[in-house]
Amino acid sequence: MRKCWTTLWGSLEQVRVPRLRGREEIGLIERYERHGLDEILFALTVGGLSQRKVVGWVGRFFGGRLSPATIGGVLEQAQQQVEQRRNEPIPPRRYRAVVVDGIYLRYRRSVSHAARKGVLLVAVGVREGGGFDVLDWLGASGESTEEYEALFTRLWQRGLESVELIVSDGLVSVVSAAQTVYPAARHQLCLAHWFRNLEALTPRFPWFQRRKFRREFWWIWDAENESQAREWARRFCARWRWAAPEMVEKFQQELLRVLAFFAFPAPWRHRLRTTNLGEGWFKHLRRYLSRFPGCRNTEHSEHILGCFLLAAEEMHR
Repeated sequence: MRKCWTTLWGSLEQVRVPRLRGREEIGLIERYERHGLDEILFALTVGGLSQRKVVGWVGRFFGGRLSPATIGGVLEQAQQQVEQRRNEPIPPRRYRAVVVDGIYLRYRRSVSHAARKGVLLVAVGVREGGGFDVLDWLGASGESTEEYEALFTRLWQRGLESVELIVSDGLVSVVSAAQTVYPAARHQLCLAHWFRNLEALTPRFPWFQRRKFRREFWWIWDAENESQAREWARRFCARWRWAAPEMVEKFQQELLRVLAFFAFPAPWRHRLRTTNLGEGWFKHLRRYLSRFPGCRNTEHSEHILGCFLLAAEEMHR
């Protein structure tokens, strides 16, 4: 038996975890150490269980005794690390671009509030060379100009006083907020969101024609420079003008909103043409959150995301 459980946020004493002697490479201890505390922490913070219920859960599945004060101490350390992570200074000129997007979630009902939808606004900074970091996040009731402006203001106050490019899904609220906090930054409309909007304006093509349409659209953005992309876009419009006139009209009207990423070096500018940086990270977060009933409020959702981020970063060290 192992009687001490070392975690990312502290040590839990008097917790017995069984070994499988001689088969430790496939033993329970490895799986428990990797996933056990995550289950407890998220059952408490995401599932909203009381500390007494978590103590009971540990007693049933691991044996031994664990006090609510011990669980509370571990969670307090996690909360401190989350707040430190969200308030640490951002070095000047480290990030050339910021990708922003939101993940929608559900706030549970309470005595004073009915169940309602909410959103976590997340900002991902992109470094020279294409590396990226989750910079900050904000729990909100929606994706309004005021809420995105609050997110950008947090970044500015922490040291990100200028940025060259803001990448988003095209919401007017993001553009408006960016113009207030980062007036010199250019805006890049996410190509993936734009493509879905354009495809919705096309007729019901046969599968082979739709596949051709998708291939020709994405082929444009592999151009070597903006001039070549414009020429390929012109040919694309000429080929599809009669088959999908409404789509072509919208394409021509909004083309200038998707060309900003060509100003960056070719080896890593693909990072800036969509919000996939954020959405790839959101994919794992959504999968985890789908196992739980929802968040209590905006502060609760911010703490959940912070714990998830700290654990993810620790695993990749």
